Amino acid sequence: MLALTVALPIAVTVTIAEAFTGKSNSIISMNAKHITIGQVAEKAGVSIQTVSRVLNNRPDVAPETRQRVQLIIAELDYQPYALARGLASRRTRTLGLITFDFNDYSFTQIVTGAENEIRKYGYFFMLGSTNCNPKDEPEYLRLLTERHVEGILFARAGSESDKEHLLNLQNSGVPIVTTGFYLPGVDFTVVDINNVDGGKKATQCLIDHGHKQIAMITGPQYAKSTHDRTKGYREALRPAGIIPNPQLVAIGDWSYRSGYQAMKTILDKQLPFSAVFAHNDRMAIGAILALREAGKRVPQDISIIGYDDMPEAEFADPPLTTIRQRMYEVGELAARLLIQLIEDPTATPTQHLLETELIMRSSCVRR
Repeated sequence: MLALTVALPIAVTVTIAEAFTGKSNSIISMNAKHITIGQVAEKAGVSIQTVSRVLNNRPDVAPETRQRVQLIIAELDYQPYALARGLASRRTRTLGLITFDFNDYSFTQIVTGAENEIRKYGYFFMLGSTNCNPKDEPEYLRLLTERHVEGILFARAGSESDKEHLLNLQNSGVPIVTTGFYLPGVDFTVVDINNVDGGKKATQCLIDHGHKQIAMITGPQYAKSTHDRTKGYREALRPAGIIPNPQLVAIGDWSYRSGYQAMKTILDKQLPFSAVFAHNDRMAIGAILALREAGKRVPQDISIIGYDDMPEAEFADPPLTTIRQRMYEVGELAARLLIQLIEDPTATPTQHLLETELIMRSSCVRR
Protein backbone atom coordinates (compact mmCIF):
# COMPACT_ATOMS: atom_id res chain seq x y z
CA MET A 1 0.00 0.00 0.00
CA LEU A 2 1.31 3.42 -0.92
CA ALA A 3 1.97 5.79 1.96
CA LEU A 4 3.00 9.15 0.60
CA THR A 5 3.35 11.77 3.32
CA VAL A 6 3.91 15.50 3.62
CA ALA A 7 6.82 16.67 5.79
CA LEU A 8 6.03 20.25 6.74
CA PRO A 9 8.58 22.75 8.11
CA ILE A 10 6.72 22.70 11.44
CA ALA A 11 7.44 18.96 11.69
CA VAL A 12 3.87 17.82 11.12
CA THR A 13 3.57 14.76 8.87
CA VAL A 14 0.28 13.68 7.30
CA THR A 15 -0.79 11.50 4.41
CA ILE A 16 -1.31 13.00 0.98
CA ALA A 17 -4.97 12.04 1.04
CA GLU A 18 -5.45 13.94 4.31
CA ALA A 19 -3.50 16.95 3.17
CA PHE A 20 -5.50 17.45 0.02
CA THR A 21 -8.99 16.40 1.13
CA GLY A 22 -8.84 18.48 4.32
CA LYS A 23 -9.76 15.48 6.51
CA SER A 24 -6.65 15.49 8.66
CA ASN A 25 -6.94 16.81 12.19
CA SER A 26 -3.14 17.30 12.03
CA ILE A 27 -3.54 20.18 9.60
CA ILE A 28 -7.04 21.52 10.02
CA SER A 29 -7.20 21.52 13.82
CA MET A 30 -3.75 23.09 14.20
CA ASN A 31 -5.46 26.42 13.70
CA ALA A 32 -9.17 26.18 14.38
CA LYS A 33 -9.43 29.95 13.81
CA HIS A 34 -7.79 29.88 10.38
CA ILE A 35 -8.22 33.28 8.76
CA THR A 36 -9.29 33.36 5.10
CA ILE A 37 -8.39 35.92 2.46
CA GLY A 38 -12.08 36.83 2.35
CA GLN A 39 -12.07 37.81 6.02
CA VAL A 40 -9.02 40.00 5.44
CA ALA A 41 -10.74 41.67 2.47
CA GLU A 42 -13.95 42.25 4.43
CA LYS A 43 -12.22 43.84 7.41
CA ALA A 44 -10.02 46.01 5.17
CA GLY A 45 -13.04 47.08 3.11
CA VAL A 46 -11.50 45.95 -0.19
CA SER A 47 -11.98 43.12 -2.67
CA ILE A 48 -10.30 39.74 -2.45
CA GLN A 49 -8.45 40.61 -5.67
CA THR A 50 -6.95 43.68 -3.98
CA VAL A 51 -5.71 41.59 -1.04
CA SER A 52 -4.20 39.14 -3.52
CA ARG A 53 -2.40 41.96 -5.31
CA VAL A 54 -0.97 43.17 -2.00
CA LEU A 55 0.18 39.66 -1.10
CA ASN A 56 1.92 39.30 -4.44
CA ASN A 57 3.45 42.79 -4.18
CA ARG A 58 1.74 44.01 -7.32
CA PRO A 59 2.30 47.69 -8.15
CA ASP A 60 -1.34 48.47 -9.05
CA VAL A 61 -2.46 49.15 -5.45
CA ALA A 62 -2.72 52.62 -3.92
CA PRO A 63 -0.16 53.17 -1.12
CA GLU A 64 -2.81 53.90 1.52
CA THR A 65 -4.79 50.80 0.51
CA ARG A 66 -1.67 48.66 0.60
CA GLN A 67 -0.81 49.92 4.08
CA ARG A 68 -4.37 49.28 5.36
CA VAL A 69 -4.41 45.73 4.00
CA GLN A 70 -0.98 44.98 5.44
CA LEU A 71 -2.09 46.20 8.87
CA ILE A 72 -5.17 43.94 8.75
CA ILE A 73 -3.02 40.99 7.64
CA ALA A 74 -0.74 41.55 10.63
CA GLU A 75 -3.64 42.11 13.03
CA LEU A 76 -5.43 38.92 12.00
CA ASP A 77 -2.17 36.95 11.65
CA TYR A 78 -3.30 35.85 8.20
CA GLN A 79 -1.18 33.05 6.66
CA PRO A 80 -1.61 32.67 2.88
CA TYR A 81 -2.30 29.15 1.67
CA ALA A 82 1.12 28.26 0.25
CA LEU A 83 -0.07 25.68 -2.29
CA ALA A 84 -2.63 27.98 -3.87
CA ARG A 85 -0.09 30.79 -4.15
CA GLY A 86 2.44 28.34 -5.56
CA LEU A 87 0.11 27.13 -8.28
CA ALA A 88 -0.56 30.69 -9.34
CA SER A 89 3.14 31.51 -9.52
CA ARG A 90 4.17 28.03 -10.75
CA ARG A 91 6.30 27.67 -7.59
CA THR A 92 5.19 25.33 -4.80
CA ARG A 93 8.50 25.14 -2.86
CA THR A 94 7.66 21.43 -2.60
CA LEU A 95 10.01 18.55 -3.38
CA GLY A 96 9.36 14.84 -3.62
CA LEU A 97 11.49 12.28 -1.82
CA ILE A 98 11.10 8.58 -2.52
CA THR A 99 13.09 6.22 -0.33
CA PHE A 100 13.58 2.48 -0.35
CA ASP A 101 12.83 1.76 3.28
CA PHE A 102 12.26 4.16 6.19
CA ASN A 103 13.26 1.37 8.61
CA ASP A 104 16.79 1.15 7.21
CA TYR A 105 19.36 3.20 9.13
CA SER A 106 21.21 4.42 6.04
CA PHE A 107 18.08 5.60 4.23
CA THR A 108 16.79 7.27 7.39
CA GLN A 109 20.05 9.20 7.65
CA ILE A 110 19.73 10.34 4.03
CA VAL A 111 16.16 11.52 4.57
CA THR A 112 17.04 13.36 7.79
CA GLY A 113 20.02 15.12 6.23
CA ALA A 114 18.06 16.06 3.12
CA GLU A 115 15.06 17.41 5.02
CA ASN A 116 17.18 19.52 7.34
CA GLU A 117 19.03 20.95 4.35
CA ILE A 118 16.02 21.96 2.25
CA ARG A 119 14.41 23.81 5.16
CA LYS A 120 17.29 26.27 4.99
CA TYR A 121 16.06 27.21 1.52
CA GLY A 122 12.34 27.37 2.33
CA TYR A 123 11.35 24.03 0.75
CA PHE A 124 9.60 21.02 2.22
CA PHE A 125 9.28 17.38 1.22
CA MET A 126 6.49 15.04 0.31
CA LEU A 127 7.88 11.69 1.46
CA GLY A 128 7.17 8.19 0.25
CA SER A 129 8.64 4.72 0.89
CA THR A 130 8.39 1.85 -1.56
CA ASN A 131 8.94 -0.64 1.28
CA CYS A 132 11.73 -2.29 -0.73
CA ASN A 133 9.51 -2.68 -3.80
CA PRO A 134 10.70 -0.42 -6.65
CA LYS A 135 7.59 -1.36 -8.66
CA ASP A 136 5.69 1.17 -6.52
CA GLU A 137 7.81 4.06 -7.78
CA PRO A 138 5.79 4.89 -10.93
CA GLU A 139 2.66 5.39 -8.83
CA TYR A 140 4.54 7.62 -6.41
CA LEU A 141 5.82 9.68 -9.31
CA ARG A 142 2.28 10.13 -10.60
CA LEU A 143 1.09 11.34 -7.18
CA LEU A 144 4.04 13.69 -6.80
CA THR A 145 3.83 15.26 -10.25
CA GLU A 146 0.07 15.76 -9.85
CA ARG A 147 0.91 17.84 -6.79
CA HIS A 148 3.39 20.00 -8.69
CA VAL A 149 6.60 19.10 -6.89
CA GLU A 150 9.52 21.06 -8.30
CA GLY A 151 12.04 18.23 -8.14
CA ILE A 152 12.45 14.68 -6.84
CA LEU A 153 15.16 13.05 -4.73
CA PHE A 154 15.47 9.26 -4.95
CA ALA A 155 17.13 7.69 -1.89
CA ARG A 156 17.15 4.17 -3.19
CA ALA A 157 19.14 1.09 -4.03
CA GLY A 158 20.10 0.84 -7.69
CA SER A 159 18.78 -1.53 -10.30
CA GLU A 160 18.94 -1.04 -14.05
CA SER A 161 15.76 -3.10 -14.51
CA ASP A 162 13.45 -0.40 -13.10
CA LYS A 163 14.67 2.60 -15.04
CA GLU A 164 12.00 3.44 -17.63
CA HIS A 165 9.89 5.69 -15.39
CA LEU A 166 13.00 7.58 -14.28
CA LEU A 167 14.00 8.22 -17.87
CA ASN A 168 10.48 9.42 -18.67
CA LEU A 169 10.57 11.73 -15.67
CA GLN A 170 13.91 13.21 -16.66
CA ASN A 171 12.77 13.68 -20.26
CA SER A 172 9.73 15.59 -18.99
CA GLY A 173 12.06 18.20 -17.47
CA VAL A 174 11.60 17.41 -13.77
CA PRO A 175 14.92 17.88 -11.89
CA ILE A 176 16.15 14.59 -10.41
CA VAL A 177 18.89 13.68 -7.93
CA THR A 178 19.56 10.08 -6.94
CA THR A 179 21.65 8.42 -4.24
CA GLY A 180 23.35 5.16 -5.09
CA PHE A 181 21.67 4.76 -8.49
CA TYR A 182 23.49 4.96 -11.81
CA LEU A 183 22.41 4.31 -15.38
CA PRO A 184 25.13 3.92 -18.02
CA GLY A 185 24.88 6.70 -20.58
CA VAL A 186 22.25 8.64 -18.61
CA ASP A 187 23.07 11.94 -16.94
CA PHE A 188 21.52 11.94 -13.49
CA THR A 189 22.96 13.97 -10.65
CA VAL A 190 24.13 11.24 -8.26
CA VAL A 191 25.46 11.35 -4.72
CA ASP A 192 26.89 8.10 -3.40
CA ILE A 193 29.41 6.49 -1.07
CA ASN A 194 32.71 5.18 -2.45
CA ASN A 195 31.73 1.61 -1.64
CA VAL A 196 34.54 0.05 -3.67
CA ASP A 197 37.06 1.78 -1.44
CA GLY A 198 34.94 0.98 1.62
CA GLY A 199 34.94 -2.73 0.81
CA LYS A 200 38.67 -2.55 0.18
CA LYS A 201 39.30 -0.81 3.54
CA ALA A 202 37.29 -3.45 5.40
CA THR A 203 39.09 -6.35 3.78
CA GLN A 204 42.51 -4.69 4.06
CA CYS A 205 41.92 -4.22 7.78
CA LEU A 206 41.48 -7.99 8.16
CA ILE A 207 44.51 -8.71 5.97
CA ASP A 208 46.61 -6.28 8.03
CA HIS A 209 45.57 -8.27 11.10
CA GLY A 210 47.07 -11.41 9.56
CA HIS A 211 43.90 -13.03 8.18
CA LYS A 212 44.13 -14.92 4.90
CA GLN A 213 40.90 -16.96 4.86
CA ILE A 214 38.25 -14.25 4.89
CA ALA A 215 34.54 -15.07 4.56
CA MET A 216 32.06 -12.50 3.29
CA ILE A 217 28.34 -11.91 3.79
CA THR A 218 27.07 -9.71 0.98
CA GLY A 219 23.99 -7.56 0.60
CA PRO A 220 21.28 -8.44 -1.95
CA GLN A 221 22.37 -8.71 -5.57
CA TYR A 222 20.09 -5.92 -6.84
CA ALA A 223 22.04 -3.31 -4.87
CA LYS A 224 24.93 -1.52 -6.53
CA SER A 225 26.57 -1.13 -3.12
CA THR A 226 26.74 -4.94 -2.86
CA HIS A 227 28.67 -5.23 -6.11
CA ASP A 228 30.93 -2.30 -5.21
CA ARG A 229 31.81 -3.66 -1.75
CA THR A 230 32.45 -7.10 -3.26
CA LYS A 231 34.72 -5.49 -5.85
CA GLY A 232 36.66 -3.76 -3.05
CA TYR A 233 36.97 -7.09 -1.22
CA ARG A 234 38.54 -8.69 -4.29
CA GLU A 235 40.78 -5.71 -4.97
CA ALA A 236 42.23 -6.02 -1.46
CA LEU A 237 42.76 -9.80 -1.69
CA ARG A 238 44.54 -9.74 -5.06
CA PRO A 239 47.75 -7.85 -4.14
CA ALA A 240 47.97 -9.87 -0.91
CA GLY A 241 48.15 -13.04 -3.00
CA ILE A 242 44.88 -14.37 -1.57
CA ILE A 243 42.58 -16.20 -3.97
CA PRO A 244 38.88 -15.50 -3.16
CA ASN A 245 36.97 -18.66 -2.23
CA PRO A 246 33.32 -18.45 -3.43
CA GLN A 247 32.44 -21.15 -0.89
CA LEU A 248 33.14 -18.62 1.85
CA VAL A 249 30.63 -16.11 0.44
CA ALA A 250 26.92 -16.04 1.35
CA ILE A 251 24.17 -13.57 0.41
CA GLY A 252 22.07 -11.64 2.93
CA ASP A 253 19.32 -9.03 2.65
CA TRP A 254 20.72 -6.42 5.11
CA SER A 255 18.72 -7.84 8.07
CA TYR A 256 20.03 -9.32 11.34
CA ARG A 257 18.38 -12.64 10.54
CA SER A 258 19.90 -12.87 7.09
CA GLY A 259 23.37 -12.34 8.57
CA TYR A 260 22.65 -15.09 11.08
CA GLN A 261 21.44 -17.48 8.36
CA ALA A 262 24.29 -16.61 5.99
CA MET A 263 26.85 -17.30 8.70
CA LYS A 264 25.24 -20.67 9.46
CA THR A 265 25.39 -21.50 5.74
CA ILE A 266 29.13 -20.79 5.68
CA LEU A 267 29.73 -22.72 8.92
CA ASP A 268 27.84 -25.75 7.60
CA LYS A 269 30.45 -26.12 4.85
CA GLN A 270 33.08 -26.74 7.54
CA LEU A 271 35.73 -24.80 5.65
CA PRO A 272 38.52 -23.02 7.53
CA PHE A 273 38.29 -19.23 7.91
CA SER A 274 39.41 -16.78 10.56
CA ALA A 275 37.59 -13.56 9.64
CA VAL A 276 34.32 -12.27 8.18
CA PHE A 277 33.48 -9.11 6.25
CA ALA A 278 29.73 -8.40 6.47
CA HIS A 279 28.29 -5.79 4.12
CA ASN A 280 26.40 -4.07 6.91
CA ASP A 281 26.39 -3.94 10.70
CA ARG A 282 23.07 -5.71 11.15
CA MET A 283 24.27 -8.76 9.26
CA ALA A 284 27.55 -8.66 11.19
CA ILE A 285 25.69 -8.72 14.52
CA GLY A 286 23.49 -11.59 13.28
CA ALA A 287 26.62 -13.45 12.21
CA ILE A 288 28.17 -13.04 15.67
CA LEU A 289 25.19 -14.85 17.21
CA ALA A 290 25.54 -17.72 14.74
CA LEU A 291 29.26 -17.98 15.47
CA ARG A 292 28.65 -18.11 19.21
CA GLU A 293 26.02 -20.81 18.79
CA ALA A 294 28.62 -22.80 16.86
CA GLY A 295 31.06 -22.45 19.76
CA LYS A 296 33.22 -19.82 18.05
CA ARG A 297 34.51 -16.86 20.06
CA VAL A 298 34.50 -13.36 18.59
CA PRO A 299 37.15 -12.06 18.17
CA GLN A 300 39.44 -14.72 19.67
CA ASP A 301 38.51 -17.38 17.08
CA ILE A 302 36.85 -15.30 14.35
CA SER A 303 37.34 -11.59 13.70
CA ILE A 304 34.45 -9.72 12.09
CA ILE A 305 33.98 -6.32 10.51
CA GLY A 306 30.72 -4.61 9.51
CA TYR A 307 29.72 -1.63 7.42
CA ASP A 308 27.61 1.50 8.21
CA ASP A 309 28.62 2.38 11.77
CA MET A 310 25.02 2.37 12.90
CA PRO A 311 24.52 3.34 16.58
CA GLU A 312 24.17 -0.29 17.69
CA ALA A 313 27.67 -1.10 16.41
CA GLU A 314 29.39 0.71 19.28
CA PHE A 315 27.31 -1.20 21.84
CA ALA A 316 27.43 -4.65 20.25
CA ASP A 317 29.17 -7.50 22.09
CA PRO A 318 31.98 -7.11 21.26
CA PRO A 319 31.90 -3.53 19.99
CA LEU A 320 31.96 -3.82 16.23
CA THR A 321 34.80 -2.73 13.97
CA THR A 322 33.08 -1.21 10.96
CA ILE A 323 33.23 1.11 7.98
CA ARG A 324 31.56 4.45 8.62
CA GLN A 325 29.65 5.91 5.68
CA ARG A 326 28.45 9.50 5.88
CA MET A 327 24.82 9.00 4.86
CA TYR A 328 23.56 12.15 6.60
CA GLU A 329 26.00 14.16 4.48
CA VAL A 330 24.82 12.27 1.39
CA GLY A 331 21.31 13.54 2.13
CA GLU A 332 22.48 17.11 2.72
CA LEU A 333 24.49 17.24 -0.50
CA ALA A 334 21.79 15.55 -2.58
CA ALA A 335 19.18 18.05 -1.38
CA ARG A 336 21.46 21.00 -2.05
CA LEU A 337 22.20 19.77 -5.57
CA LEU A 338 18.49 19.24 -6.26
CA ILE A 339 17.73 22.83 -5.28
CA GLN A 340 20.56 24.01 -7.53
CA LEU A 341 19.03 22.14 -10.46
CA ILE A 342 15.66 23.76 -9.73
CA GLU A 343 17.03 27.26 -9.35
CA ASP A 344 19.31 26.93 -12.39
CA PRO A 345 17.76 24.76 -15.13
CA THR A 346 20.97 25.08 -17.16
CA ALA A 347 23.06 23.37 -14.44
CA THR A 348 24.92 20.27 -15.61
CA PRO A 349 24.22 16.95 -13.84
CA THR A 350 27.16 15.86 -11.68
CA GLN A 351 28.27 12.76 -9.79
CA HIS A 352 29.75 12.83 -6.30
CA LEU A 353 31.39 10.10 -4.19
CA LEU A 354 31.85 10.57 -0.43
CA GLU A 355 34.68 8.68 1.23
CA THR A 356 34.35 6.14 4.06
CA GLU A 357 36.26 5.78 7.32
CA LEU A 358 37.50 2.68 9.14
CA ILE A 359 36.31 2.61 12.76
CA MET A 360 38.39 0.22 14.86
CA ARG A 361 36.72 -1.46 17.84
CA SER A 362 37.07 -4.82 19.56
CA SER A 363 35.67 -7.32 17.03
CA CYS A 364 38.98 -7.64 15.12
CA VAL A 365 42.23 -9.00 16.55
CA ARG A 366 45.56 -10.04 15.07
CA ARG A 367 45.84 -13.60 13.94
